[in-house]
Amino acid sequence: MPYFTTLTMWSPNVADFSREYRVYAIDVLGQPGKSVPNPDEPIRDTADFVAWLSATLDGLNLDLIFLVGMSYGGWLALNLALTAPERVQKAALLSPAASFQPLVKQFMLRAMLMGFFPRRLTVNSTMGWMGIKDTPDGPAARCVLDLVYLGMKHFRLPPETMRIMPNVFSDDELQALRVPVLLLIGENEVIYDAAKALARARALLPNFEGELMPRCKHDMCFSQHRIVDARVLDFLKEAESHGG
Repeated sequence: MPYFTTLTMWSPNVADFSREYRVYAIDVLGQPGKSVPNPDEPIRDTADFVAWLSATLDGLNLDLIFLVGMSYGGWLALNLALTAPERVQKAALLSPAASFQPLVKQFMLRAMLMGFFPRRLTVNSTMGWMGIKDTPDGPAARCVLDLVYLGMKHFRLPPETMRIMPNVFSDDELQALRVPVLLLIGENEVIYDAAKALARARALLPNFEGELMPRCKHDMCFSQHRIVDARVLDFLKEAESHGG
């Protein structure tokens, strides 16, 4: 999930996913929501994030899962697939932050501006640049705008968590991944070069499917959620057809 939102950002997608699967939507530790870090066990690095997510799966009695992550959550999902591949049957990455290409400077500057000036104007400007706009036919986008604004205004990231920024994975890391991966990115994505990210993933990941979603930027889970949901479900069902 993106920064400063909660699991409710999945509201456009969860109905489609839950028709055939039991869905667990988890608030990321250190972000707004119900998951509150233990002060005695702070999230200091990516390894701590993976350990927390693994412990959460243990608590839910989940051994082998289908994992779907969007934006920052996509980056976290890829970290879990790399670190604990025995727990991930398949991973669907939806506009993952960084991971395959570095984030553009404009994104970093806009994020800093929102942090220093958490106003409706700055939040709506940055989210609009990313394709998430308040329109009469877009209630899901309006929900995300409210989530980000309220998160920026009223929530303070723990200092340890704030230092953990999504990174670009090395060639060796990606080539070693054996978990089947689906990568979907908006064809007009602005936070990095979508075509280059897709090409790099296709060249390096051993078990890979991916494509660019038409007519969208970072908003595809809202504006194109029917197409995205159907593509993710097709990807997950392929495992079942082969006895997974």
